[in-house]
Amino acid sequence: MEKHDITTSEDSSLNVNATIANDDNMEVDTTIETTKTAEEIETEKSLAALDSLPGIEEQLSNDRTNYELLVRKIEALKLAGLPDELELAREAMHDVYPLTEQLWLDWIEDAKKEASTEEGEVKLRRLYLEADQDYLSNSPLSSFVFYPLAIPIWSSYVDFITAKFDREWDALEDKKDPAAQLLVENAREDLLKAVRATTYHVEKSHIIWNAYADFETKLMEAYDSPEQYDKLKQIYLERLKVLHLACDETFAKYSQLNSTYDNNNYEANLVEANKIFAATKEAAEERDYYEQYLKDESYSLDAYYQYIENEKLAKKMKSLNYVRNLYERAVAVYCTDVGLWEDYICFMLENAHVLAFLSPIALRAVRNCPWSGTLWSHLARFIESSGGSLEEVVDIFDRAMTSKALATSLEDLVALMMAKCAHARRQVDWDQDDDEGISYLRLTFQEALMYIDEAFPKSGDPYYRVEKFWATVEGQRLDNVERAREIWDGVIKKQGRNTEAWINYIDFERSLGNIHSCRSLFKQAIAKNLDYPERLMAVWQSMEYEEGSVESLEQSIVRINKKSKLVARDWQTALAQQEVEEEKQQQKDLLQKVKKSAHRRKQKESKKSQTTVAEPSSRKRKQPEDAMDVDHDDTKKLRTEATTDLATPPVPAAKDNFKKPAFIPRNQGARGGRGRGAARRGGRLAISSPRQQQQSTPEGASDTSTPRSNDDFRAMLLAGKK
Repeated sequence: MEKHDITTSEDSSLNVNATIANDDNMEVDTTIETTKTAEEIETEKSLAALDSLPGIEEQLSNDRTNYELLVRKIEALKLAGLPDELELAREAMHDVYPLTEQLWLDWIEDAKKEASTEEGEVKLRRLYLEADQDYLSNSPLSSFVFYPLAIPIWSSYVDFITAKFDREWDALEDKKDPAAQLLVENAREDLLKAVRATTYHVEKSHIIWNAYADFETKLMEAYDSPEQYDKLKQIYLERLKVLHLACDETFAKYSQLNSTYDNNNYEANLVEANKIFAATKEAAEERDYYEQYLKDESYSLDAYYQYIENEKLAKKMKSLNYVRNLYERAVAVYCTDVGLWEDYICFMLENAHVLAFLSPIALRAVRNCPWSGTLWSHLARFIESSGGSLEEVVDIFDRAMTSKALATSLEDLVALMMAKCAHARRQVDWDQDDDEGISYLRLTFQEALMYIDEAFPKSGDPYYRVEKFWATVEGQRLDNVERAREIWDGVIKKQGRNTEAWINYIDFERSLGNIHSCRSLFKQAIAKNLDYPERLMAVWQSMEYEEGSVESLEQSIVRINKKSKLVARDWQTALAQQEVEEEKQQQKDLLQKVKKSAHRRKQKESKKSQTTVAEPSSRKRKQPEDAMDVDHDDTKKLRTEATTDLATPPVPAAKDNFKKPAFIPRNQGARGGRGRGAARRGGRLAISSPRQQQQSTPEGASDTSTPRSNDDFRAMLLAGKK
């Protein structure tokens, strides 16, 4: 094969690739491709993006919450070069979903182009704040709260702040006037905000902190004051106390700082710092293992879980903030994992029951997973606990019901409805005649059942959780037993074969002391074709033992006995049917094995016959069959023939020149016990191999070429002497 690439230098847009193939038939395939310029490619992409926009808009008109379509629209508008429409599309998507880190960075980079104006800077700062809230658990303006996450976004923010400061700082003539001091304080506050937000990011917090340290170092060099040096030294010492993997780098910079500006006290300063550094280094090495494990496992969710569990049990530099940071890093990657958000919320509930933390976490959770009824329930409860009004909490439930995905999951829908009914129950003032609250509670129960019936008209909730909740409230809190019975009757009508539904209804009546009603329900239930009748019979018998009379106990025994016989008969019938099916399956499997065995035997016989035809007749020898293919009857016949051969050795046919020996020589197969061949041992005959039997001379045949043993020659000599 020869290949020749020809490129014309006259026209750079023309690229000719000629491939000449040297085969039996010479073929020449020449392909001419026109290479487009980058500008032409961008133009084509823009036109394609414009063409795709009408289709995307049409699909979005049916579902404005479709995440994939919203992303495609943003990408198309960006390629089409429509900045105003792109801005609106980004805002519309952010109203529904949190944006990804890359979507935020793209939006921020576009906003930076207009940040030279005051209006542009305000917009850019607003975007940073909103991006931060998409990822973080609270407003970053609260200095007492430490936030994890979003290192690339914070890094972009720091670059913006430092670039702005450097530009304005260099333009100042007097670095000590009030304007300069105000500039320094504003920049310092902005940088410290980023430092606090990323302090507990063990792996990458140094990226943000180093920028802040460089800022303070620049000020120290500009002012050349002992106060600024002492401040910078203290900043380094405080940083060494924080767990971070780059603590070696921090310690090295601190060493360089002292050698440059305070070399006389270098050793004393380093001894003090080394004590702090040693403890941080030891703790960092423990975390470094799991950071490396995260990388090796490609930042899998399981690896995050293992890291989180280890951090919960850490002994060195243990802190709630480090665990929280890991949860934040995990949800940034696996933002649609409901179980991860649930685990995060439960951890905070257990270890830091602070609503200022919990409410924002739950809000971010439902923005990422709007289909989870459990997460919406958490959010509504946190708002209620923080003093939210009835309208605010109800609004949360109403927003949750706008999610089409939530209505497709029974468990999520029931979880949301149960939370809403529980909230309505808590609004009732049970110490007063709160008719309004009770009416709202009953209305909430009715709406919950309506939502469930509309979403799942055939099955409903097989565990009748809302109905059970409502019946309990009516019977025990509102003393409306008849209303409660109506609810339970509705459950039994739908769940007539459900044993647990009957038992729960009976337990409700028993909790009210209505034993007579319990017996009536037992009699109705035992006549049904229940899914678990044994359980019902056991509960009935237990109740009669505990509260029944002799007559009622005997009546229950009779009914239970009859039902037990029916159950046993049904069980035996089912068992017999199962045995029949199993036997049929066994026969089917056996027949299949026989067919396969016959097929293999046929293949071997066919192969064997082909080999026999191919071999010369003078060299043809019968080979023993495979032990797996020998028929049982053939084996038995072979053993019988071998035994007969051993008992009566073959006698040569009488010939004219043959003189019968005085005695019959022994066969080789029946030699004395001294030999190593087949022989008599312990009164049992040792059968020779099939090959030996096939090679033995048949009766009446003469085979002078057969080797003679010493016993044979001795017998012949003795016969000759006679």
